[in-house]
Amino acid sequence: GNPFATGHQESISAGVDGKLGVTGDLTLDFTINPDFGQVEADPSALTLDGFRIFFPERRPFFIENRNLFDYQVSDTWAGGSFGQDNLFYSRRIGGAPHGSPGLEEGEYASVPDNTSILGAAKFSGKTRSGLGLGILEAVTAREMAEIAHGDDRTTEVVEPFTNFFVGRITQDFREGGTVLGGMLATTLRGQSDADFTGLHRSAYTGGLDFSHWWKDRTYLFAVKAVGSSVQGSQEVIRSTQTAFEHLFQRPDADHLEVDSTATSLNGHGGTLRLGKLNGRFIFDGGLAWRSPGLEINDIGFMRNADEVNHFYWMAYRINEPFSIFRNMSFSYNHAARWDFGGNALYQRLGVGMNCFLKNFWSFDTGFDHELSDYSNNDLRGGPTLKRSKGLVHWLGIGSNRRKKVYAYLNIVHAWGFERNAPRTVAYRDYSLNLTVQPANAFNITVSPSFANEQRKLQYITEEAIGETPRYLAGFVDQQTFYTTIRLNYNITPNLTIQYYGQPFISRGSYRELKYITNAKADHFYDRFHLFTEKELSFDATAGTYQVDENLDGIVDYSFEQPDFSFIQFRSNLVLRWEYVPGSEIFLVWSQSNTASGDPAERLLPSLSSRLFSEKMQDIFLVKVTYRFLR
Repeated sequence: GNPFATGHQESISAGVDGKLGVTGDLTLDFTINPDFGQVEADPSALTLDGFRIFFPERRPFFIENRNLFDYQVSDTWAGGSFGQDNLFYSRRIGGAPHGSPGLEEGEYASVPDNTSILGAAKFSGKTRSGLGLGILEAVTAREMAEIAHGDDRTTEVVEPFTNFFVGRITQDFREGGTVLGGMLATTLRGQSDADFTGLHRSAYTGGLDFSHWWKDRTYLFAVKAVGSSVQGSQEVIRSTQTAFEHLFQRPDADHLEVDSTATSLNGHGGTLRLGKLNGRFIFDGGLAWRSPGLEINDIGFMRNADEVNHFYWMAYRINEPFSIFRNMSFSYNHAARWDFGGNALYQRLGVGMNCFLKNFWSFDTGFDHELSDYSNNDLRGGPTLKRSKGLVHWLGIGSNRRKKVYAYLNIVHAWGFERNAPRTVAYRDYSLNLTVQPANAFNITVSPSFANEQRKLQYITEEAIGETPRYLAGFVDQQTFYTTIRLNYNITPNLTIQYYGQPFISRGSYRELKYITNAKADHFYDRFHLFTEKELSFDATAGTYQVDENLDGIVDYSFEQPDFSFIQFRSNLVLRWEYVPGSEIFLVWSQSNTASGDPAERLLPSLSSRLFSEKMQDIFLVKVTYRFLR
């Protein structure tokens, strides 16, 4: 059995946190061997689209003054998936190791959950003259996995020694009416370890930004320009070029080519923005771009490269109360996207309405119509795939936040359709946020959510028959349910209890298995070949599908059954006692459990029967802090 699964593990560590007021406006924060065990766990998530998931920062050291380090590449009122891109994503520091040991039969490994932060320092603040400074330096440890094979023990590096640096500077003019700024971020890793774990040896990103308001801060013109340069071995840079965010290997991308000899990759991006953001009539529009070679994910966050996005949003606001309304607004938006080869990928237009009532209830609703949609990412390096046109409707209703009981209900429905295929996509999402505060010192929030997506052309995997690739897809029916529970109880100002818990299940079943034949065909059913019963068979013992395309009795290729049922529970209970001013004791109990269910079983019965079927991982943490200088 697994020699590392002993059922218990103990450790003790010590660290130092400090804060020094250099001037009345500038502060130096530092931490040595920090521990963030009392921080709320990330919510569970499972997506099929391949894009990175953005998790918010919760660690106190990185949250304080984080606005001074923020460099959102495209911060627009119009929104868009590219709006999360940021040159600095602090979750990169101290995250899970990137590498994983390759195990042979009979081998087991113990891999650290997170990379240790040996030390970090942050110098930040804003002077009275309008100069904003943010400088951060962090060093993370070289992490090793311990591998057991019988009585033998070996180690293997899973994360190299890494140095992170971020520098951000802004200068206000005209009392903040004009702002000029810049940013530089670097990631440096041990060379041999970086090559072994498939990481860049070094990564440099930077940006310049300018914003100018006029007419009593009514109109805004803003521009941001960013650049990146990453270095590594030929294998690592080739892997970057073919990664999900870049996909240089796409067969129909004439403007892209994989350079197998390259040891660096460079790129650029940015945003041009013009808006009127005060008054009854407001608007925000512009252009955002990411060149094919832009790569900021070593220390930043980026969903996708090789795209040019046009965005426009406008609204008419009625701010004077009338009838039952306190205020109201009507909005219109449109968006379009191209790649750097000049190919039109996406067009959308939408309308919306927001109302705030005199009784402090709120109501919002709207529609988006996707006029065209082509994805360079869906086939994970295959040709561009034509998607169906779409219609999205959302509705939100919120009660009075001033009451002891507050609720907000959000409903989203979406459909994909074509002339010869009326329902290629069907999506529905229902979420509720319910907060009860019977006393000022106590509140509890329960947030259940259910989503169901049915998609007829969901990518599964890539196989090959001879030299010809086969991009396999199917009709997926994915159902997801979770409930987030938060409780806060301030027993006294110095003694508090916080609880976070989330049961989560996502189940997906596939049918109508097929392979792509003409990814951009005008008619939906011309884009793929649906496997016949003679071509496709299922090996229940191995859990694989076997394909015989030419019906000669010989299996051409096989692939694993894609059905899944992912179940997870996470919770965090924290007791905080400030025993003397500035000094605290944290008692933390964290629980986590991950299990696999039966995809054929109904959603809620599967969650209730299997949520605690696997042994729970319990972590008990005692953290004591003492403030020496006051």
